[in-house]
Amino acid sequence: MKKSLLRMCGKSAGTPWRIIAFLFVLAASPALADGDGPTRKMNASESAAFQALQAALRSALPAPAAGYVAKYTGFEEREVPQALTEGKMLWMTFNVLYKPDVAVFQKQMQSAMMDKVKGTPRQQEKRAALEARERELYNARKSTRDPGEKEKIRTQLKAVRVEASALDDEISAQYQEWVRQGGQTTILQNVSGAMPPEVSVQVLVNQSVYLGEAAIPFPVDGATLAFEQGTCGDSRKYCLTVLLGPFEKGRKGSHRYELRNTGNGVSTKARGMGLIFSGPKDKAPEVKALLKKADLARLKALL
Repeated sequence: MKKSLLRMCGKSAGTPWRIIAFLFVLAASPALADGDGPTRKMNASESAAFQALQAALRSALPAPAAGYVAKYTGFEEREVPQALTEGKMLWMTFNVLYKPDVAVFQKQMQSAMMDKVKGTPRQQEKRAALEARERELYNARKSTRDPGEKEKIRTQLKAVRVEASALDDEISAQYQEWVRQGGQTTILQNVSGAMPPEVSVQVLVNQSVYLGEAAIPFPVDGATLAFEQGTCGDSRKYCLTVLLGPFEKGRKGSHRYELRNTGNGVSTKARGMGLIFSGPKDKAPEVKALLKKADLARLKALL
Protein backbone atom coordinates (compact mmCIF):
# COMPACT_ATOMS: atom_id res chain seq x y z
CA MET A 1 0.00 0.00 0.00
CA LYS A 2 2.91 2.41 0.79
CA LYS A 3 4.33 1.86 -2.70
CA SER A 4 0.91 2.65 -4.25
CA LEU A 5 0.65 5.91 -2.33
CA LEU A 6 4.20 6.91 -3.26
CA ARG A 7 3.42 6.18 -6.89
CA MET A 8 0.33 8.38 -6.70
CA CYS A 9 2.30 11.18 -5.03
CA GLY A 10 5.08 10.96 -7.57
CA LYS A 11 2.81 11.08 -10.59
CA SER A 12 0.46 13.82 -9.44
CA ALA A 13 1.95 15.84 -6.65
CA GLY A 14 -0.46 18.61 -7.48
CA THR A 15 -3.57 16.55 -6.79
CA PRO A 16 -3.41 15.36 -3.16
CA TRP A 17 -7.22 14.99 -3.20
CA ARG A 18 -6.70 11.54 -4.79
CA ILE A 19 -4.82 10.34 -1.74
CA ILE A 20 -7.44 11.83 0.57
CA ALA A 21 -10.24 10.13 -1.38
CA PHE A 22 -8.35 6.84 -1.32
CA LEU A 23 -7.94 7.00 2.45
CA PHE A 24 -11.60 7.98 2.84
CA VAL A 25 -12.72 4.87 0.96
CA LEU A 26 -10.63 2.71 3.29
CA ALA A 27 -12.02 4.39 6.38
CA ALA A 28 -15.62 4.09 5.16
CA SER A 29 -15.48 0.33 4.59
CA PRO A 30 -18.72 -1.09 6.10
CA ALA A 31 -17.29 -4.47 7.07
CA LEU A 32 -14.17 -5.98 8.53
CA ALA A 33 -12.90 -9.54 8.55
CA ASP A 34 -10.59 -11.61 10.72
CA GLY A 35 -6.99 -10.69 9.89
CA ASP A 36 -7.67 -7.00 9.13
CA GLY A 37 -4.78 -5.49 11.08
CA PRO A 38 -4.26 -5.63 14.87
CA THR A 39 -6.90 -7.47 16.88
CA ARG A 40 -8.55 -7.18 20.27
CA LYS A 41 -10.95 -9.18 22.41
CA MET A 42 -14.66 -8.70 21.85
CA ASN A 43 -16.32 -6.24 24.18
CA ALA A 44 -19.32 -7.30 26.26
CA SER A 45 -22.00 -6.43 23.68
CA GLU A 46 -20.02 -8.01 20.81
CA SER A 47 -19.44 -11.17 22.82
CA ALA A 48 -23.11 -11.44 23.81
CA ALA A 49 -24.26 -11.02 20.21
CA PHE A 50 -21.69 -13.53 18.95
CA GLN A 51 -22.64 -16.14 21.57
CA ALA A 52 -26.33 -15.74 20.71
CA LEU A 53 -25.51 -16.11 17.01
CA GLN A 54 -23.38 -19.25 17.32
CA ALA A 55 -25.89 -20.88 19.69
CA ALA A 56 -28.76 -20.18 17.30
CA LEU A 57 -26.75 -21.53 14.37
CA ARG A 58 -25.98 -24.76 16.24
CA SER A 59 -29.66 -25.16 17.04
CA ALA A 60 -31.00 -24.25 13.58
CA LEU A 61 -28.55 -26.26 11.49
CA PRO A 62 -29.24 -30.00 11.15
CA ALA A 63 -28.11 -32.29 13.95
CA PRO A 64 -25.96 -35.26 12.83
CA ALA A 65 -28.10 -38.04 11.40
CA ALA A 66 -27.71 -41.64 12.57
CA GLY A 67 -24.28 -42.91 11.53
CA TYR A 68 -22.83 -39.39 11.31
CA VAL A 69 -20.70 -37.16 13.49
CA ALA A 70 -20.47 -33.39 13.07
CA LYS A 71 -17.37 -31.21 13.22
CA TYR A 72 -18.03 -27.54 14.02
CA THR A 73 -15.47 -24.82 13.20
CA GLY A 74 -15.73 -21.06 13.62
CA PHE A 75 -18.14 -21.36 16.55
CA GLU A 76 -15.55 -20.37 19.16
CA GLU A 77 -15.31 -16.75 20.22
CA ARG A 78 -12.38 -15.11 18.48
CA GLU A 79 -10.57 -11.79 18.53
CA VAL A 80 -11.83 -9.07 16.22
CA PRO A 81 -10.04 -6.31 14.27
CA GLN A 82 -9.01 -3.45 16.53
CA ALA A 83 -10.56 -1.01 14.07
CA LEU A 84 -13.99 -2.63 14.47
CA THR A 85 -16.53 -0.11 15.73
CA GLU A 86 -20.26 0.03 16.35
CA GLY A 87 -22.18 -0.06 13.10
CA LYS A 88 -19.61 -1.97 11.07
CA MET A 89 -20.33 -5.55 10.11
CA LEU A 90 -17.87 -8.24 11.09
CA TRP A 91 -17.45 -10.92 8.44
CA MET A 92 -17.87 -14.29 10.12
CA THR A 93 -17.70 -17.81 8.69
CA PHE A 94 -19.06 -20.94 10.34
CA ASN A 95 -18.62 -24.49 9.04
CA VAL A 96 -20.27 -27.79 9.91
CA LEU A 97 -18.90 -30.97 8.34
CA TYR A 98 -21.04 -34.09 8.63
CA LYS A 99 -18.84 -37.20 8.37
CA PRO A 100 -19.67 -40.90 8.59
CA ASP A 101 -18.99 -42.16 12.10
CA VAL A 102 -15.76 -44.21 12.06
CA ALA A 103 -17.06 -46.34 14.94
CA VAL A 104 -20.06 -47.40 12.85
CA PHE A 105 -17.76 -48.21 9.94
CA GLN A 106 -15.53 -50.34 12.16
CA LYS A 107 -18.52 -52.15 13.65
CA GLN A 108 -19.81 -53.03 10.19
CA MET A 109 -16.37 -54.27 9.19
CA GLN A 110 -16.06 -56.40 12.31
CA SER A 111 -19.55 -57.85 11.80
CA ALA A 112 -18.77 -58.78 8.19
CA MET A 113 -15.45 -60.33 9.22
CA MET A 114 -17.04 -62.32 12.05
CA ASP A 115 -19.59 -63.75 9.65
CA LYS A 116 -16.69 -65.17 7.63
CA VAL A 117 -14.88 -66.44 10.72
CA LYS A 118 -18.02 -68.24 11.88
CA GLY A 119 -18.51 -69.95 8.52
CA THR A 120 -21.50 -70.25 6.21
CA PRO A 121 -25.06 -70.28 7.60
CA ARG A 122 -25.15 -74.06 7.09
CA GLN A 123 -21.89 -74.47 8.99
CA GLN A 124 -23.14 -72.21 11.79
CA GLU A 125 -26.32 -74.30 12.09
CA LYS A 126 -24.26 -77.49 12.24
CA ARG A 127 -21.97 -75.97 14.87
CA ALA A 128 -24.98 -74.96 17.00
CA ALA A 129 -26.45 -78.47 16.70
CA LEU A 130 -23.16 -80.09 17.74
CA GLU A 131 -22.82 -77.76 20.73
CA ALA A 132 -26.39 -78.55 21.81
CA ARG A 133 -25.73 -82.30 21.44
CA GLU A 134 -22.51 -81.99 23.46
CA ARG A 135 -24.35 -80.26 26.32
CA GLU A 136 -27.07 -82.88 26.24
CA LEU A 137 -24.58 -85.77 26.43
CA TYR A 138 -22.52 -84.07 29.14
CA ASN A 139 -25.59 -83.62 31.34
CA ALA A 140 -26.72 -87.18 30.68
CA ARG A 141 -23.32 -88.57 31.69
CA LYS A 142 -23.32 -86.45 34.81
CA SER A 143 -26.75 -87.60 35.90
CA THR A 144 -26.38 -91.37 35.35
CA ARG A 145 -24.84 -93.70 37.92
CA ASP A 146 -24.58 -96.67 35.57
CA PRO A 147 -20.85 -97.20 34.68
CA GLY A 148 -21.78 -98.85 31.41
CA GLU A 149 -24.04 -95.97 30.43
CA LYS A 150 -21.35 -93.45 31.37
CA GLU A 151 -18.85 -95.19 29.08
CA LYS A 152 -21.37 -95.27 26.25
CA ILE A 153 -22.05 -91.54 26.63
CA ARG A 154 -18.32 -90.83 26.85
CA THR A 155 -17.84 -92.54 23.47
CA GLN A 156 -20.66 -90.48 21.96
CA LEU A 157 -19.21 -87.28 23.39
CA LYS A 158 -15.85 -88.06 21.86
CA ALA A 159 -17.45 -88.59 18.44
CA VAL A 160 -19.33 -85.27 18.70
CA ARG A 161 -16.16 -83.42 19.65
CA VAL A 162 -14.20 -85.00 16.80
CA GLU A 163 -16.92 -83.91 14.38
CA ALA A 164 -16.90 -80.38 15.86
CA SER A 165 -13.11 -80.22 15.53
CA ALA A 166 -13.32 -81.32 11.89
CA LEU A 167 -15.94 -78.61 11.27
CA ASP A 168 -13.64 -76.00 12.87
CA ASP A 169 -10.79 -77.11 10.59
CA GLU A 170 -13.09 -76.86 7.57
CA ILE A 171 -14.21 -73.33 8.49
CA SER A 172 -10.62 -72.25 9.23
CA ALA A 173 -9.33 -73.56 5.88
CA GLN A 174 -12.25 -71.92 4.13
CA TYR A 175 -11.50 -68.58 5.85
CA GLN A 176 -7.79 -68.74 5.00
CA GLU A 177 -8.61 -69.35 1.35
CA TRP A 178 -11.06 -66.45 1.37
CA VAL A 179 -8.31 -64.17 2.79
CA ARG A 180 -5.82 -65.43 0.20
CA GLN A 181 -8.23 -64.52 -2.60
CA GLY A 182 -8.64 -60.93 -1.33
CA GLY A 183 -11.88 -61.34 0.58
CA GLN A 184 -10.92 -58.74 3.20
CA THR A 185 -10.33 -56.14 0.50
CA THR A 186 -13.70 -56.91 -1.05
CA ILE A 187 -15.49 -56.46 2.27
CA LEU A 188 -13.66 -53.18 2.87
CA GLN A 189 -14.75 -51.93 -0.56
CA ASN A 190 -18.35 -53.05 -0.02
CA VAL A 191 -18.64 -51.46 3.41
CA SER A 192 -16.91 -48.27 2.24
CA GLY A 193 -19.22 -48.04 -0.76
CA ALA A 194 -22.26 -48.33 1.48
CA MET A 195 -21.12 -45.56 3.84
CA PRO A 196 -23.06 -42.29 3.58
CA PRO A 197 -21.27 -39.36 1.91
CA GLU A 198 -19.64 -36.40 3.61
CA VAL A 199 -21.87 -33.32 3.39
CA SER A 200 -21.36 -29.85 4.82
CA VAL A 201 -22.89 -26.47 5.56
CA GLN A 202 -20.96 -23.22 5.37
CA VAL A 203 -22.56 -20.09 6.80
CA LEU A 204 -21.23 -16.73 5.59
CA VAL A 205 -22.45 -14.03 7.97
CA ASN A 206 -22.37 -10.33 7.02
CA GLN A 207 -20.60 -11.10 3.75
CA SER A 208 -21.22 -10.84 0.05
CA VAL A 209 -21.83 -14.18 -1.63
CA TYR A 210 -20.47 -15.28 -5.00
CA LEU A 211 -22.25 -17.77 -7.22
CA GLY A 212 -20.98 -19.71 -10.21
CA GLU A 213 -22.07 -18.85 -13.72
CA ALA A 214 -24.18 -21.99 -13.91
CA ALA A 215 -26.22 -21.21 -10.75
CA ILE A 216 -29.96 -21.42 -11.30
CA PRO A 217 -32.88 -20.47 -9.00
CA PHE A 218 -33.95 -23.25 -6.65
CA PRO A 219 -37.29 -23.27 -4.77
CA VAL A 220 -36.88 -23.23 -0.98
CA ASP A 221 -39.69 -22.60 1.48
CA GLY A 222 -38.95 -19.54 3.56
CA ALA A 223 -36.30 -18.06 1.23
CA THR A 224 -36.72 -15.76 -1.75
CA LEU A 225 -33.12 -16.14 -2.93
CA ALA A 226 -31.88 -19.71 -3.32
CA PHE A 227 -29.76 -21.28 -6.03
CA GLU A 228 -28.62 -24.67 -7.25
CA GLN A 229 -25.16 -25.31 -8.66
CA GLY A 230 -24.37 -28.66 -10.25
CA THR A 231 -20.70 -27.80 -9.93
CA CYS A 232 -19.24 -25.56 -7.23
CA GLY A 233 -15.76 -25.17 -5.80
CA ASP A 234 -14.56 -28.06 -7.92
CA SER A 235 -16.11 -30.35 -10.50
CA ARG A 236 -16.91 -33.01 -7.89
CA LYS A 237 -19.16 -30.87 -5.67
CA TYR A 238 -22.85 -30.02 -5.80
CA CYS A 239 -24.19 -26.98 -3.91
CA LEU A 240 -27.38 -25.32 -2.80
CA THR A 241 -27.02 -21.70 -1.69
CA VAL A 242 -29.66 -19.88 0.35
CA LEU A 243 -29.45 -16.13 1.00
CA LEU A 244 -31.23 -14.68 4.03
CA GLY A 245 -31.34 -10.93 4.55
CA PRO A 246 -31.16 -7.76 2.39
CA PHE A 247 -28.99 -9.09 -0.42
CA GLU A 248 -28.85 -7.25 -3.75
CA LYS A 249 -27.37 -8.53 -6.96
CA GLY A 250 -24.20 -6.77 -8.07
CA ARG A 251 -23.72 -4.95 -11.34
CA LYS A 252 -25.13 -6.44 -14.53
CA GLY A 253 -23.39 -9.67 -15.42
CA SER A 254 -22.01 -10.07 -11.92
CA HIS A 255 -22.52 -13.30 -9.99
CA ARG A 256 -22.04 -11.55 -6.67
CA TYR A 257 -24.84 -10.81 -4.21
CA GLU A 258 -23.98 -7.90 -1.95
CA LEU A 259 -25.32 -7.43 1.55
CA ARG A 260 -26.55 -4.02 2.64
CA ASN A 261 -25.65 -2.88 6.15
CA THR A 262 -29.10 -2.30 7.62
CA GLY A 263 -28.25 -0.48 10.82
CA ASN A 264 -25.77 0.70 13.37
CA GLY A 265 -26.08 -2.30 15.66
CA VAL A 266 -23.40 -4.42 17.26
CA SER A 267 -20.85 -5.54 14.68
CA THR A 268 -21.24 -9.24 15.54
CA LYS A 269 -25.00 -9.19 15.04
CA ALA A 270 -26.05 -10.91 11.83
CA ARG A 271 -27.45 -8.56 9.16
CA GLY A 272 -27.59 -11.33 6.57
CA MET A 273 -26.20 -14.75 5.87
CA GLY A 274 -25.49 -17.06 2.98
CA LEU A 275 -25.87 -20.77 3.66
CA ILE A 276 -24.04 -23.14 1.33
CA PHE A 277 -25.07 -26.79 1.55
CA SER A 278 -22.69 -29.04 -0.38
CA GLY A 279 -21.70 -32.63 -1.01
CA PRO A 280 -20.45 -34.97 -3.74
CA LYS A 281 -21.84 -34.22 -7.18
CA ASP A 282 -23.52 -37.63 -7.42
CA LYS A 283 -25.18 -37.20 -3.99
CA ALA A 284 -27.50 -34.27 -4.74
CA PRO A 285 -30.50 -35.91 -2.96
CA GLU A 286 -28.49 -36.09 0.30
CA VAL A 287 -27.59 -32.38 0.01
CA LYS A 288 -31.24 -31.45 -0.61
CA ALA A 289 -32.29 -33.54 2.39
CA LEU A 290 -29.73 -31.69 4.55
CA LEU A 291 -31.17 -28.33 3.49
CA LYS A 292 -34.72 -29.45 4.35
CA LYS A 293 -33.61 -30.19 7.92
CA ALA A 294 -32.33 -26.63 8.49
CA ASP A 295 -34.59 -24.30 10.49
CA LEU A 296 -34.51 -21.29 8.17
CA ALA A 297 -37.23 -19.50 10.13
CA ARG A 298 -35.04 -19.47 13.22
CA LEU A 299 -32.09 -18.16 11.21
CA LYS A 300 -34.19 -15.38 9.68
CA ALA A 301 -35.27 -14.36 13.17
CA LEU A 302 -31.63 -13.52 13.95
CA LEU A 303 -31.48 -10.81 11.31
